Amino acid sequence: MARLRFYPGLLLRALLCSTLLTVAGCGGCDSDSARHDASPGRLAVAEDGYQKAVFFIDGLSTCDVDHRGLLIDLGSEALVGRYGHRLVAPQGIVQTEHDGGTWAQVYDRKLKLSFLLPADGPLFVSLRAIGRDASRVSVSLDGILLGTLKIGRKKIRVASTRTTAAPVDAGQHILQLRFRGNKSSNAEPFAELDWVRIGIPDELERTYGAPTLKDLLAPAAQLAGVPHRALAMRGPCSVRCSLRVPPHGRLRASVGMRGDGDGTAAIIVHADGEEPEVLERTDVKGGADATWTDLDVSLHRFASRIVTLELAAIETTGTGRLLLGDPTLDVPAVPVASTSGARAAVVVILDGVERSDLPPWRNTETPHLPVLNELARNATVFDGHRAPSTLVAAVVASLVSGVSPSTHTLRDGRARLPEVVSTIAGIARDASVPAAMFTGVPTTFEPFGFAFRWDSFTQYPPNGGRLASAPIDDAAKWLCQGSDQPEQGRPRLAVIHARGGHPPWEVTPSDAAKLPPADYTGYLGPRRAAQLLAKVGGRHSRLSEADRERMRALYFTGLSRQDAALGKLIQALQDAGRWESTLLIVTGDVASARQSLFVDGLDMDETLLELPLYVHFPLGLHARRRLSQPTEVYDLTRTVLSALGLKPPPGMVGRDLASLAAGVDHETHQLRVAFTDDRFSARWGGFALHGRLDERPKLCQLSVDPTCTYDHSARFPIIAQALFRQLAAAELRRRDVPVYEPVKIDAEMEAMLKVWGAVE
Repeated sequence: MARLRFYPGLLLRALLCSTLLTVAGCGGCDSDSARHDASPGRLAVAEDGYQKAVFFIDGLSTCDVDHRGLLIDLGSEALVGRYGHRLVAPQGIVQTEHDGGTWAQVYDRKLKLSFLLPADGPLFVSLRAIGRDASRVSVSLDGILLGTLKIGRKKIRVASTRTTAAPVDAGQHILQLRFRGNKSSNAEPFAELDWVRIGIPDELERTYGAPTLKDLLAPAAQLAGVPHRALAMRGPCSVRCSLRVPPHGRLRASVGMRGDGDGTAAIIVHADGEEPEVLERTDVKGGADATWTDLDVSLHRFASRIVTLELAAIETTGTGRLLLGDPTLDVPAVPVASTSGARAAVVVILDGVERSDLPPWRNTETPHLPVLNELARNATVFDGHRAPSTLVAAVVASLVSGVSPSTHTLRDGRARLPEVVSTIAGIARDASVPAAMFTGVPTTFEPFGFAFRWDSFTQYPPNGGRLASAPIDDAAKWLCQGSDQPEQGRPRLAVIHARGGHPPWEVTPSDAAKLPPADYTGYLGPRRAAQLLAKVGGRHSRLSEADRERMRALYFTGLSRQDAALGKLIQALQDAGRWESTLLIVTGDVASARQSLFVDGLDMDETLLELPLYVHFPLGLHARRRLSQPTEVYDLTRTVLSALGLKPPPGMVGRDLASLAAGVDHETHQLRVAFTDDRFSARWGGFALHGRLDERPKLCQLSVDPTCTYDHSARFPIIAQALFRQLAAAELRRRDVPVYEPVKIDAEMEAMLKVWGAVE
C-alpha cells in the first residue's frame, strides 16, 4: 500500500517563507505574466495585526435603510432581492435618472416588493411617484388592500395610505403595487417611482426627508481636516446589514457630527429569536470644533453566527447630520505558507460515491479502502464540502471553469460546456503548463464539451473493454513522464474523472460469484448493473433484498479497486520524486450512489450535495488536519491555479484551500449555491434556502430538520431575507453568460450512455 510521506525540513522552509493573505473578496495581483501568486490581493495590515474584511459602504445597497420606517430606494440596486419571490428583476422595471434622483420606470401593471418588518406595530405606506399611463395605484400588504393612492400625471407626488388599524406582525411581508389606468403605448411606463416607505407612525412634526442611497452617502466628509467616506444620517435613522460574523471580528468606524447640533450613535446587533443588543452608544457634538470619535467594538461572541448589524443614529438635534466614517469589519491577519511552485496538480473526481461510505465519515471501519484511510489520517480533510448541482456534468464543469452552473449554462442534462467558457485547461495551455484530462464518465466525454483545450484528453467508454481503473493508471504514467530529469521538468496538471463506485464495476465473474448473498440467482451483475438499475428509476422497492445485498457487495468491491488504483498513482509520484511537490485533491461529483441508485440530476437534497474532500498540499503543508469550514467546488479550481502559480481569469470565484487550512476564516457572505434546472439550494451556515425560480422558497434549519420537511422562514426571518437577497445579488453578478448549447448525441454516444445507465 502506498503511504503518504511528509518532509519536515521542507515544511519548515515553507513556513519561514510565509506571507500574509488578505481577506476573500479582494482582487488578484496585477501581473502580465500568466504564472504568478494567485492568492487574493494583499491589503495593508494594521499595527494591531488586523485587516479589513467588509467595507459596509460598498455593500450599502444590500442593507436595509430605516428612517421612521423602512425606505426602499427603487431607482437603485437596493431593489436586488426585493421583487417578491423573484430572484431577478422583471423585464418591466427600468432604472433612470432625472430631477436629481434615481427612478424606476414600471411597465408592468403589478410590482411586488418584499421586506422585513423588525417589530410588531401599525404601519402605513408612502411613495414618491410620477404617473404616466397610470393615475392611481392600489397598495396591498400580504394580499390585503391598504388603499388606493392618486399619483399625479407627469408630476412628482408623494402619496400615503392610512395607518393600519391593527398592528402588523414582525417578519417577512410582500407589498404589492397595482397600477390603474389604460396603457397608451408600450413606450410609456405606468409610472415612475423614486422610493417606497414602509412608514412607522411617530410624533415628529418635521417634513420627511427620504434617505436614498445617494442622499445617505457623504464620499468625502471632513471633520477637523480629517476626511472619511461616511454615512450621513439625520436621526432617527439606521442602516441594517446582515452577515456571518467571522471569528475575532471587530466593527470599527469613526463617528462625528457635521453641522450644528448633537447626535447619538449606536451599534446594535439583531439575531432571530433574541432581543436587540446595544453594543456601543456614543454621544457626539457638532459645530466648528467637531472631531471624529473612533469606535472599536468586538463581535467575537457572535462568531460564526448570521446576525444583523445596525449602525444607528438614535437621535440628532439641530440641522446637522451624524456621520459614520468608513465603517468596516476587521479581522486578524493570518500567516499562510505559499503553495505555489507545485510540480504537479492532480484532481481525482470519484463518480458514484457517497461521503457516508468513505473514511473518516463512515461509522464503521473501511479496511477495503486503505489508501483513502491513509488520506483521511495524513492529508487535510474538509467536512463542509458541497456540490453546485445534482448533475454530474455541471459539477465537473464548475470545477474546471471556476464558475457556477448559471454561468457555464449546464443547468440541465441536455447541455454541453460552451467553448467560450474559460477553463483551467486553457489557462494552463496559455502558460505552457501541460494539462490532461482522463475521464471514464460518459457525461464528461467530448460531446458534452469537456475535451476543449486540453493538451491530452482521453475518454474511456464503459463498453470499450478497458478496466475501470484505466483513467487513473494512464494519468499516473502521463504525470511521471520525464521524471528522470526532475529539475528540468515543467509542472503538470491532471484531472481524472473516475468511475468511483458507479457501475459497470471492475469485478470479474469469478470474484462476483464469491460475493454475498450466497447462491444469488438474480440478474444484477458487474457489467450490466447500470442498465438494470436505470429501469427501476431509483426505487429500491423494485429490487429484492438479495438484489440490494449483491449491489452493495459489488459497489464496495468496485470501489476498493478504485482505491487500489489511487494508491498506485501516489506510489508512482513518490517513485518519480514528485510527491512532495504535488497538490493532490480527491473528491466526488454528486453523492448519488447506492442509496439513490446512481440517478443523475435528482431534486435538491443536502445528502446529494455533501461531497468528500481530501487534499495533500505540496510539502505536506497542513497535514493531519480536519476542517469544518464550508467549501465549494470553485475552491478546488482556485487552489489548483494557486499551486501552479497561474492567474485566474475575471469572474472566477473560490478561495485557495491552503489559506483556509492555515486558519483564515474571514468569510461574511459565503453562500454555497446549487442549481439544477429551475431548482436552487443556497446554503449559508446551518441553513439552506430551497426553491424554484419565481416561487416562494423554503428555509431549512439543517441541524434540527436535515430532510427540510418544514419551512422555518417565520422563525428566522432575518436569515431568510438575508439569504434570499445574497442569492439574488450572486445571480446579478453573473457576467458574460454564454449561449446555451444543447448536446448532440450520436448512435455511438447513445450506446455508451445506455451501458452507463444514463438512458434506457
